[in-house]
Amino acid sequence: MIDEYAQLKKIIAETVSTFATTQTLNLDLFFKQMEGAFKSAGFRDDKSNGEIKSILLLHVGAAGDFVLTTPAIRTVRENFPGAFITLVVNEKILKLAELCPYVNEVLPVNQKPVVDPVKNILDTANFSAANFWKRRFDKAICLGFVTHVSRNFLMYFSGARERCAWLFKEIDKIFITHCGLPSSHYNKHEVIINFYMLKGYGLKTGNTDTEIWFNKTDLYTARQFLKNFGEGRIKVAVGIGTSDPARKYPIEKYLAAFKQIIDKGAALVIFGGPSELDDAKFLENNLPEGFVKNFVEVGAGWRVDVAAMSLTNMYIGNFTGACDVAAALKKPVICLSRVARDIKDFYDRLNEAERYQPWGTDSIILQPEHQLEECRLKPNYQGCTANKSHCIAQIEPSEIVDAFGKMLEVMREDF
Repeated sequence: MIDEYAQLKKIIAETVSTFATTQTLNLDLFFKQMEGAFKSAGFRDDKSNGEIKSILLLHVGAAGDFVLTTPAIRTVRENFPGAFITLVVNEKILKLAELCPYVNEVLPVNQKPVVDPVKNILDTANFSAANFWKRRFDKAICLGFVTHVSRNFLMYFSGARERCAWLFKEIDKIFITHCGLPSSHYNKHEVIINFYMLKGYGLKTGNTDTEIWFNKTDLYTARQFLKNFGEGRIKVAVGIGTSDPARKYPIEKYLAAFKQIIDKGAALVIFGGPSELDDAKFLENNLPEGFVKNFVEVGAGWRVDVAAMSLTNMYIGNFTGACDVAAALKKPVICLSRVARDIKDFYDRLNEAERYQPWGTDSIILQPEHQLEECRLKPNYQGCTANKSHCIAQIEPSEIVDAFGKMLEVMREDF
């Protein structure tokens, strides 16, 4: 049996072998050869007669970034109701994405930091050959920034005839055929950035509401765990997790705030990943018995966590993906950011607290007043890049308690 992709595989293998030996990559020659092979294999033929039959959506970011991308995913489906849509996501958030109603299939990809670029390119090519080439995509759209080499190669190796992404660096030009909009439009919220890109690609955009999905089994599991808990109280989802130490608010300060919040009528449901188990137990053991549920210990996974969060009334926690999940569930959000209020402008880009602020819900973002000295000397849109709880630790527990009181007033006004 003739392998119709033999020439493509040969070019990739030879290029990777040369790269491994010489540590140099002639991209112009590589793309010239690849384009010839893609054309020979029929990937560049437009036989659609104007009908878009297959679309690849790439989003390999973290959980919060994915939630903020859901309006764009919905928009693509609205523009191409009859297309077969494949969504590729970071394998760590597969459970969040796999029930997406706007796509036909969801594929997980392992997006590790580029330690070995040779292996990274080869792995990306092998993944594409195994999962993409049979689809013969008419379009590939990369949602979010294209700043990662593997994302560029993943999009190019897809074989899609049209490839649309943000132009973030000059090198991105050789991987794409359509640029959504130039980097001058990066000073917008993440939801709007994706909409700008789709508009630049000629799509009609509308509703910007974010979404999150779970099923009846997830909800049943969550309800069983929270059965009879916090009756007559404000149930607060508490997000203590983060993969970035600089975003972590000290657990001892959370404890001081939560004691007062419980006195004001709250019951707490603690969320986080496996690495937060000790902190969750610390809160559970040091807060009044009967007013705390340690959901971290359940270890049920993202979707059950989301279902459980849907049964709460408010979110308080670190500025991470859990904020965006709560906002998608239309819960009022109080989040603690590492970005100080006196952060300097960073090349006309919104800082982290502005660009990723909770979308479509009432929210209060607590921030330190000032950057600590070492952070002022290293301007960055994240505000604080220390490998520990640093600038964020300046926020006082009393500020969390005050924000809780203000949010209760907002909630009363909404009813």
